Amino acid sequence: MKESDKLRGDFLKDCKEIATYPKIHQLLQGYIERQGFAGSANIPLLVYLVLLTGMLERPVSLLIKGPSGAGKSFSLRMGKQFIPSEAYEEFEGMSEKAIVYLKGFSLKHKHLIIGEASGMADGAGRTLLRQLLSEGKVRYATVESTDKGLKGSELPTLEGPCGLIMTTTATGIHPEDENRMLAVNIHESPDQIAGALVAMAEGKSKGKEPLNLEPWFALYRYIKLGPKKVVIPFAMDIAKALPTTHDKVKRDFPQILALIEASALLHSCTREMDENGAVIANADDYTVVYDLVNDCISEGLAKTVPDNIRTVVEAIAARTGKDAYVGLSNTQLAEILNRDPSVISRTTKKAIEDGYLENSNPGQGREAKLVIGGRKLPSGSALPLPEELFGAREVTNLKAAE
Repeated sequence: MKESDKLRGDFLKDCKEIATYPKIHQLLQGYIERQGFAGSANIPLLVYLVLLTGMLERPVSLLIKGPSGAGKSFSLRMGKQFIPSEAYEEFEGMSEKAIVYLKGFSLKHKHLIIGEASGMADGAGRTLLRQLLSEGKVRYATVESTDKGLKGSELPTLEGPCGLIMTTTATGIHPEDENRMLAVNIHESPDQIAGALVAMAEGKSKGKEPLNLEPWFALYRYIKLGPKKVVIPFAMDIAKALPTTHDKVKRDFPQILALIEASALLHSCTREMDENGAVIANADDYTVVYDLVNDCISEGLAKTVPDNIRTVVEAIAARTGKDAYVGLSNTQLAEILNRDPSVISRTTKKAIEDGYLENSNPGQGREAKLVIGGRKLPSGSALPLPEELFGAREVTNLKAAE
């Protein structure tokens, strides 16, 4: 027996209870909620699945957007705590070219986590990251000053493949960067804020459940040491159903498939295998991925809009109609929706950029007068429903099993 096979067997012993659980994402969700996470656990679950794709040939990249204090870092921390630190390199910030100058630094089959995207906003840093994500490596030449004058030299090649996870308070980053990532939005409603406060209070009054992460780390290492072959029998059906209006779909589709592969590998102990030893992804894997990313994929392909944008646009439509001479200020809109004016201002700025709203009183120092823009709110979906791919009966049976 190979040493790696023996080691993999030892890891399986340490994680068998988790590895043989039929719906590991539900088990994970329960742990996350008992750690004091309020509201939907979709973003922490997505972070976990994205980090699993680091062991594949096309790791998925993720951008988490939201206003300050919305819980971006907390969501990221809740998801990555179940993954051992050898799977990623994490920095709170990074200068533009630091990535190619770090010595003893490997990102091969890892994720690079950067705490705030604004630190990489300009210059070559963004270009280098794009090259790393697209080409799987970075070659960089620089000029050194020597006794004999300037000398050109090439730095050691930074090898991938690599995925990227970033958070940002901005409503968006450079399109060339965001097009290479799945971009999810954190939106806080009054109900979500109330839930977070209750979770904080419960944490103080009851204490958090002690969490043993070693079995989860063993699960990651068990998967990483094993074969990574996954067959997705329904991949062609997904491809045929995706919208073809945006070139971005050609970057989104491989990320969708990678997430399905990661879910299948996560459940490899309970999945069927083909004659070549490849794990066969099933309807459950697609349903998990659909629930986690359909909204962000649909938003990125302009098939729908985030709920916060829909809320402000519909509120203005209800008060002003299409009369260009009647508008609402951000302050008025915040009062109507009973929300933080800074959050409303951030949302309306994005709605104006996207054409769903217009400011009929533009100019520095002037109070905005917000009216309906020329672009209609879409209400579609990019990914096909699980029922459309597998039939209502099979999906109903899956949900019943939950």
